[in-house]
Amino acid sequence: MSNPAANPGGSSSGFGSQGVGLSNTIHSEVAPYLPLPSLPVFCGAYDPELRLFDDRGGGDLWYLNRNEIVAQSARIASMLGDTDVSYLHLRNDVRPMSLDNVVPLELHDQILRRNPEAYEHPTHALENKPVHVEPSNLVPPKVQNGNDQQSRQSSSTPNDTDSSMRKPKGKRKGSVAPVSVEVSDPSELEPSDPSELQDATIRNFCDILEEFCGKAEVANDERDEVDWLALPASDIRFLVNEIMLLRGKKLLHLVPLEALVRLLQILDHQIHRAEGISIDQLDHSGSDAVSYVFSALESIHAALAVMAHNSMPKQLYKEELIERILEFSKHQILGILSAYDPAFRALHKPNEPEAYEGDENEDPEADYCRSGKRRRVQKSVKLKKSAYNKVNSAMNTILQKLCTIIGLLKDLLSIERLSDSCILQLVKTSFTTLVVDNVQLLQLKAMSLLCGIFLSYTQHRSYIVDELVQLLWKLPVSKRALRSYHLPDEDQKQIQMVTALLIQLVHSSANLPEALRHATTGHSILEVSLDATYISKCHEAITETCCLFWTRVLQRFTAVKAQDSAELKLLMENLVTDLLTTLNLPEYPASALILEVLCVLLLQNAGLKSKDVSARSMAIDLLGMIATSLKHDSVSCRQEKFWILQALDSEDDVGCSFPKDACCVCLDRRVGKALFMCQGCNRLFHSDCTGGRECEANQNWHCQICLCKKQLMVLQSFCNMQCKDNGRANRYGSAKSFETANMVTKIEIIQQTLLNFLQDSVSADDMHQFIGWFYMCLWYKDDSKSEQRLTYDITRLKSNLVVRDSGTSHSMLTRDSMKKITLALGQNSSFARGFDKILHMLLASLRENSPVIRAKALRAVSIIVETDPEVLRDKSVQLAVEGRFCDSAISVREAALELVGRHIASHPDVGLQYFEKVAERIKDTGVSVRKRAIKIIRDMCTSNANFTQFTTACIEIISRVSDDESSIQDLVCKTFFELWFQEPSGVQTTFSGDGSSVPLEVAKKTEQIVEMLRRMANNHLLVTVVKRNLALDFFPQSAKAVGINPMSLASVRKRCELMCKCILERILQVEEMNNTEEEVQTLPYVLALHSFCVVDPTLCVPSSDPSQFVVTLQPYLKTQVDNRVVAQFLESIIFIIDSVLPLIRKLTSSIVEELEQDLKQMIGRHSFLTVVHACIKCLCTLSKVSGKGASVIEFLIQVFFRRLDAQTIENKQ
Repeated sequence: MSNPAANPGGSSSGFGSQGVGLSNTIHSEVAPYLPLPSLPVFCGAYDPELRLFDDRGGGDLWYLNRNEIVAQSARIASMLGDTDVSYLHLRNDVRPMSLDNVVPLELHDQILRRNPEAYEHPTHALENKPVHVEPSNLVPPKVQNGNDQQSRQSSSTPNDTDSSMRKPKGKRKGSVAPVSVEVSDPSELEPSDPSELQDATIRNFCDILEEFCGKAEVANDERDEVDWLALPASDIRFLVNEIMLLRGKKLLHLVPLEALVRLLQILDHQIHRAEGISIDQLDHSGSDAVSYVFSALESIHAALAVMAHNSMPKQLYKEELIERILEFSKHQILGILSAYDPAFRALHKPNEPEAYEGDENEDPEADYCRSGKRRRVQKSVKLKKSAYNKVNSAMNTILQKLCTIIGLLKDLLSIERLSDSCILQLVKTSFTTLVVDNVQLLQLKAMSLLCGIFLSYTQHRSYIVDELVQLLWKLPVSKRALRSYHLPDEDQKQIQMVTALLIQLVHSSANLPEALRHATTGHSILEVSLDATYISKCHEAITETCCLFWTRVLQRFTAVKAQDSAELKLLMENLVTDLLTTLNLPEYPASALILEVLCVLLLQNAGLKSKDVSARSMAIDLLGMIATSLKHDSVSCRQEKFWILQALDSEDDVGCSFPKDACCVCLDRRVGKALFMCQGCNRLFHSDCTGGRECEANQNWHCQICLCKKQLMVLQSFCNMQCKDNGRANRYGSAKSFETANMVTKIEIIQQTLLNFLQDSVSADDMHQFIGWFYMCLWYKDDSKSEQRLTYDITRLKSNLVVRDSGTSHSMLTRDSMKKITLALGQNSSFARGFDKILHMLLASLRENSPVIRAKALRAVSIIVETDPEVLRDKSVQLAVEGRFCDSAISVREAALELVGRHIASHPDVGLQYFEKVAERIKDTGVSVRKRAIKIIRDMCTSNANFTQFTTACIEIISRVSDDESSIQDLVCKTFFELWFQEPSGVQTTFSGDGSSVPLEVAKKTEQIVEMLRRMANNHLLVTVVKRNLALDFFPQSAKAVGINPMSLASVRKRCELMCKCILERILQVEEMNNTEEEVQTLPYVLALHSFCVVDPTLCVPSSDPSQFVVTLQPYLKTQVDNRVVAQFLESIIFIIDSVLPLIRKLTSSIVEELEQDLKQMIGRHSFLTVVHACIKCLCTLSKVSGKGASVIEFLIQVFFRRLDAQTIENKQ
């Protein structure tokens, strides 16, 4: 609330001391883009029980009628008396509110007693004192208007020094009149009749214009002409304030035409005087030149304020004046851009070394790309401090004024039809602002202007889209592109300005009817005359805009050289990333359609069907990104437990499937929080869970579902009644069919919550109306009954005009809730349904001839699967992925395996589905493929304790222990180390109930080994695995260099001993079963024991009973069965006994004799030579241990002799 005359010096040194204010806009304009704080809710609440604090407890503790607050009424009255509130932007459409339960506010009465005018808006009534106005000076400014906050700096403008010193200070309330009048009683000057007050206001304004024009015109008697004088910016600024005040009262069009024409002529001369001068020429011009610039800008503001008002005479719109305004504004905008962005200046004004410090050898054209397109300069150019300090404050003021001018130019577009040359100039200048840093507010205004042009001048849409593509091409190429556009209410989420502009242009292309846009009553909505196909045509216009943009971009991609295609691809990826960021946000419905059109083009000749490999590659990358986002949203929506969506998705009647004693939102049953029942569906809610307040949860409270349902029923009745009264039902069919078409559906209820949210999100440029209309176009296209209920659908856009008292505010739901609703609605769109088509085409690309394309497609499918591994269950996906297991390119085969392998742990059943084809890749010719297959199978075994193919997996893995590649051998041994021989951490040791001393975990691993051997021909591979695990020689060279940890070696050995002991126990258990095929059942156990004994016989010599294994196994030598299985069984047992005998220090004579007798008998009777050879070897070992070598030798000689003699007789015969 600063006083514009507070600085009587007004010197340039004090200019801009207040920094960069946002004088060109109001909070509602800036808030959607900048993270500005919002006012507390009580500052504008409709809550009849207004509170100062957030405490929601009971009682009157925090109400305004508290004594300690009422005691401050004197200070509050004094503050209100000294406060200028004229800048506030007050709504015209004040909503009625019930005052039935409002307690009289004592604080209000106390303030009025102390200051009866405390709540009055400042008026410009004349004071009751004579005021003298100097001839050379304009009257002091009145109360400042909210549409031009530039008056805060009026005393600091460089050209205001003299005038500000001469004029008295302006007052906050009851400012000085513009003429000298003697007033005795202010009440005599205030007409009671509104028409008289209106006439007095206009006369007062005309007097101001007369005084202003008189100061600018000087009669030239010699030439009988009028000369024009330069006016100070402060005088013109005061005039601007008066114009804006009159605009706010909607009286400006009643001012006589002659006065306005004369005013515009004077303003035109003020602008003309400053042509060719720019603020960045401060070093080359005097202060007079700079003052001309400020005066010209204020003149433009005044001229546009007049011309951009509704219902103004057509004689005011002189093309010459408009062109001069545009040209001068463009010149100043370029100067501001150069001042704020040194890189921009280096490109456009490289021959001004005195203002900038830089490398003398720097080429200002060095950043032109190879294809001739100009790129942003990324050089280090430093602005000289001397020059910067002189123009800094002036630049800030000019920048804010230019923002205001651009806003008024947008208003002018909808009032007066400008020439094509003017429009093209505006477009070019607006796009120029978007390539410069540090001027975000100017960029937002320029984007709004472009949207206005796009809406009103449809013939230039193609040109604007072309310029947008050119702008995209000029952006710096980086993965982390500059994202300076803040998304509303989205913390830390920003997108590029070019993306925001594209979305807003598409919103504007929906052709929102002007009559509907400006409708203020329910009846005015019904008077909007639209053809039944109008909304369909609007949807076609939207699609056409999207097609035009993407076609231009893709054409540019195919036309660029190979080295530039990578840059353009990166730019497109940044653009798609931004669109995906805004997808399913309530304010950006265009994002889905823009992406949908892109997908359609990429699936056709511009993408996957293109002959250019780079184009197909780019299409796959972009489609993969989009499909991944669609799948992510689908999964999120499927997992979402939002109460509204659950209630409306339920097939049961509303109110049948909800908790009876808990909040339907949070499902909390705590007694401490009060629950309120909806009177429509009887659901229970916490007030804070629904975004409301406890005071709203009265006996007539309804939840959002019931509220929207009631609202739609009222709209339905309203439209039916109006259509019948006006005979409009025939327009859409019979009245009965109209009522049938208007039945309230569940999807309409969800849609209406979103439309209500948009109605509450009022924006200064009516963008919320464009967004709501855009949604309606999308929904209208997908609804076959829409043409029968056009009127009803249109009234839904502005339901607050028909249903004014809905019992509670629309904005009960939080923004997070609206995002969930938008996400759910998005799942019904054609874009979301296109996921299957995209996935199908990506799978088809897996069969491309080019290995690059196949690898790209596989990577795209991979990121989709990363989002939802359930995609791998799809049969078409399985066939496509398994087909790539056999791809001719090793990289593709490896990538296909990687695709499956990443999700084995989280989805074990998926691994089982792909196991057979993965196991085949263990024999692949590619080393990397074999490694990946082994790792995948290992993960299958470790992630699923009940993996049914565990034994098969072990057989496949152990088959590669003799691989030609040593790294694979190491991997196999390391795999079995992790499966069997590694001591598990954090597992409590447990034992079986049969008295076994072997832990259950070791017994389970032992059984796995035995089951593997049961299906193998021999145990040779297992011997290798056991041997290397006992030595732990498969670790990397770095680990070997440090040395293997002895504790690890001891741990593995201990486990092997336990396994041998467990095998021996299992052999005895099989024997106890009295199975007729005992040897067949026991053979795998004996082979496993044989494997351990081959590596280290000491494993079978327990310290507690060294002869245990010999004593246990020796009885099996008495078997009389003679076949191949038994022969293998006996051979292993004999080998184990033979290996263990030398390690036993003392063996009882009975065991020695019995063992010797069994071996001798087997040598004589067994028909398998392998068994005979094993018996002979074991017998020799036994004789050596027992000291009976001579007798054994004698026995063997006799046996050999008899055998040879028998052989001789057979030969003779």
